Amino acid sequence: MIKKSVASFIRTLQRERVFGLVLALTAILLLASIGFSLVEPADGSWWTRFGRSLWWGLVTLTTVGYGDVVPVTFLGRLVGVALMVIGFLSLSLVTATVASVFIERKFRQEKGLEAVKSTQHILILGWPEDAEALLDQLLKRLPPTIALVLVNKATPEQMDAIKEKYPQNAVFYLRGDYSREEILLKANIREAIKAIILADRQPGETAAQVDQRTLFTALTVKALHAKIRIMAELLRPENRSYLERAGAEDVLIRGQYDSSLLAGAIASPALFRIYTSLLTGDGQGLWDVEIPSRFHGRPLGDLFAHILESHQGILIGIYTEGKTMSLQDLLSDEPSPIDDFIRRKFAETKMTHLLGRTKVECQINPPATLTLGPQQYAVVIAPQRPSL
Repeated sequence: MIKKSVASFIRTLQRERVFGLVLALTAILLLASIGFSLVEPADGSWWTRFGRSLWWGLVTLTTVGYGDVVPVTFLGRLVGVALMVIGFLSLSLVTATVASVFIERKFRQEKGLEAVKSTQHILILGWPEDAEALLDQLLKRLPPTIALVLVNKATPEQMDAIKEKYPQNAVFYLRGDYSREEILLKANIREAIKAIILADRQPGETAAQVDQRTLFTALTVKALHAKIRIMAELLRPENRSYLERAGAEDVLIRGQYDSSLLAGAIASPALFRIYTSLLTGDGQGLWDVEIPSRFHGRPLGDLFAHILESHQGILIGIYTEGKTMSLQDLLSDEPSPIDDFIRRKFAETKMTHLLGRTKVECQINPPATLTLGPQQYAVVIAPQRPSL
């Protein structure tokens, strides 16, 4: 990583012609040192005089001016003045050029224009409306050592807000069309461990067009990095087989997963298989079963053991249904003008959709000591619906 960064910096300096300027300064230093050694009186061999002159030239060029070696002749002082002027202008130019290189690189990174240098990272290709919720859940599950590279056409302001929200995480941004090979190469696709292709629907696009871009992106990703794992999102289920043939290991349909489940599937491919199995009923199903009266007043642990032993199932949650809402629930105990107003508005607007609703309270992985009661349902994973 460090070697790549140094190499990139050196290439940038070459592009900005900094090395040429440094070579020119070196040549000027050598010529001035030779001239100084010829016009200034000194004892010793020529190499001794040249070494002394070279030291003087370096001190003068960098405007340090120790004063241990000074010119005493007119020609020597003339050489010194020329060298000081050249040194001041040249070093200022070099400093400004190097500073501009860093500023330009920082600007390009903020605008999503700089190539990514990360390795062993995860690419998130696309930025639909719910992508931020996915990112939030994903950062909670991934180790901080794994960098996330976001490749999309979102505005730099949107991505700046994301990076400010997660300052402790390695989140990088590259702006561009993620289906294009040159953009994927800038995202360092060949060093990535996983690519997540989201169904990023742009204004005016049809579902078919979005899925076509996802398919094309998967083909391009596999062409650039055959061993990378691809998880891709589709809008139309009938396109699943095409995406699988394109090399996507995991295919999901938008709407089947929320951001939390999707983040878990990205962090652990095995979880994705479990989610898919539950949703499709392949081998195991997810069932809700009303808890019979013989378990009322008993701890949940008894029901858990019964389901496991008798039905080869696992109880994962409990939900309770309250009574359905009626108009009477909205009225006070004592008649009042407000009650008359509520009755009149219900009659005028026919707001019957507010009535008949059931209040549901859910508990996932409840404690074994929970006391069971009426109107409760068990959520069970089992090969078939348990008959309690």
